[in-house]
Amino acid sequence: MSEHIVVAQPVDDEGLRRVRRLAADARVDCVAPFGTGHHLPAELADTATVLFADLVPANVGDMKALSWLQLGSAGYAQLAGTGLRPEVAVTNASGVNDIPIAEWCLLMMLTFRRRFTSMLDEQRARCWNRDPAFQAELRGLRVGIVGYGNIGQEVARLARAVGLEIWSLSRSAPGPRRGRYDPLDRPEEDWPVPDRSFGFDRSADFYSGLDYLIVATPDTPSTRGLVDAAAFAALPPHAIVLNPARAPVVDEAALRHALISGQIAGAALDVHYRAPMRPDDPTWDLPNTVVTSHISGSSSSTHFRSRVWDLFYRNLDRHLFGRDLLNRIEPADLPSR
Repeated sequence: MSEHIVVAQPVDDEGLRRVRRLAADARVDCVAPFGTGHHLPAELADTATVLFADLVPANVGDMKALSWLQLGSAGYAQLAGTGLRPEVAVTNASGVNDIPIAEWCLLMMLTFRRRFTSMLDEQRARCWNRDPAFQAELRGLRVGIVGYGNIGQEVARLARAVGLEIWSLSRSAPGPRRGRYDPLDRPEEDWPVPDRSFGFDRSADFYSGLDYLIVATPDTPSTRGLVDAAAFAALPPHAIVLNPARAPVVDEAALRHALISGQIAGAALDVHYRAPMRPDDPTWDLPNTVVTSHISGSSSSTHFRSRVWDLFYRNLDRHLFGRDLLNRIEPADLPSR
């Protein structure tokens, strides 16, 4: 059976041209991105073999020919309860937003280290203040990264470039991310080796030595609430917590207590327990906290669209020629479909 590719993503013109050239004998249909509850027309659902979308349609059960779903998102919790057949291969968009997320982390570390929000307050007050705190360096400090996957390793590259020491906390020994998408095509030997790596049996030792803690692990049943009250108790009181990953990885009550009590010095939060946040959400008022609106890396990032289409092109080439797909999600890691 010939391939029938259905794309439900905003179109990148060059990306679409590359896909059409690669799959010259395939049928390629582009439809508008759809939301929950959308039904794909039967003329597409009945014969589609490949779907490139953020979600699956409500009638995904009718897509009997579907063999591969390329998500336009790194997360895949949205597949829970959809009825997507277990034999359909699922790949995500991990790697597409690593660079902007890592840059957000660097920005937040500098914001706290140089007291940038206080500098802006002084500017608004027309106050000439040369406080030494505004002149502090990052070099020589230590950043701990929870989850040393694509995002964690990209953060490590930038952090090392400015002289930070890198510690990692992960379930498995850190190493090159084989089979993952890298928009810069860096060789495996270029992966950033942490100065020290810790397993979860030594998490207290990991937390206790940090100046910055960056959460870079996905939200799964095994990571939900991973950064808990014990983690905050182990962190030094001067530590800053950054979360550009998923809010539920950090226990909300423990985070609130740590900030309000002064157990830690501050936090930068780009992901939230309730989003979009209402004006009366208590997160806005947390002390010494920078809140951003899930913009560290998103579909509006500068190069998101070209990169996600590049990933789809590379995976389509692998699919057509029977090679292993990039960013394949193991069936055991997928939510019950």
